[in-house]
This record gives sequence, C-alpha cells and structure tokens, in this order.
Amino acid sequence: MPVDQRHVKTTIQTLLHRANSDVRVRTRKRFPGPRSVGGKFGMNSRMITLYLHEIEEQCFNLFGSLKHVNDYFTIILAHELGHAEDPMLEQLADDLDECTDPLLRARIALRIEENAWEFARVLVPEVSSYVFEQIVDCSLEAYYDAIDRAAAEGTGLEVIA
Repeated sequence: MPVDQRHVKTTIQTLLHRANSDVRVRTRKRFPGPRSVGGKFGMNSRMITLYLHEIEEQCFNLFGSLKHVNDYFTIILAHELGHAEDPMLEQLADDLDECTDPLLRARIALRIEENAWEFARVLVPEVSSYVFEQIVDCSLEAYYDAIDRAAAEGTGLEVIA
C-alpha cells in the first residue's frame, strides 16, 4: 500500500500550519540520484522536496512492510520542516563549508540533523513514538559512524564495527 495521496495533501497543509512555515513543499515520484533520499530542503529556494518512492522503499527496508508508510511520510516532512525552520541552519551550513577538520565537520553535520529531528519530534506528537525513534536511529547512524571514523583517524586507531 503506497503513501495515500489524501494523507500527503492534508499532512503538508497541517504541518505547514503547525510550524507556521512559509516554505514550499512539493512531491516527486523518485529522487534523481543514486542515493535513497526521502526528502530534502533547499536553503536558497526555501523548498522541501519529498520523494515518495524512496519514502516507501525506506519504510519497507526499516519495517519489512508499508504498514507505517503514512507515519513515515509525516515524519520525513516534519524533519525537513525542522531544517527549514532551524534558526541555526545557515550558520551551521557556513561552518560546515569552511571546516577542514574531519571530526569537527562530522559533529557539525550531526548537529544539523539533530536540530531537525528535535523540531520534528515536537511537531508530530501524534505519530507512533516507536516508528519515530526507529527512523531517527536509522537516520543518525551514519552521522555517528562518521564521527567514530574521524575520531579514529585523528588518533591513528581503527574503528572495528
């Protein structure tokens, strides 16, 4: 069962209103690149783009079915709104662009994501906390891994996973 189109429309309207956001939101069938990206926020365009196929695919990969796909969509939108409404995002993005230290870069990238997840958590209290936390854990895993790798490289130690 794919994402319900009625759910998509009402969720976009509801969350934009809740967040008091003027950002634009659009959906696309697929992400145009090789990665599995469920959503992205463009700082310059002030546009959130949500990729329905990738959201469905990520949901299936994480939960083994599409049972939670509407919640998954809601959570991804809330996360992208977290980026859009983050008062620190522009400065953090500038810091990331200017930073050459791998460990500090990894920590800045993690902070950007954690800020968006903190906003999302407050924005959608009605979604299953189990589903929410599973998505957050999966999302942040790569950022924690990057910090571990950068820290190990800085000390000359190898991280064994």
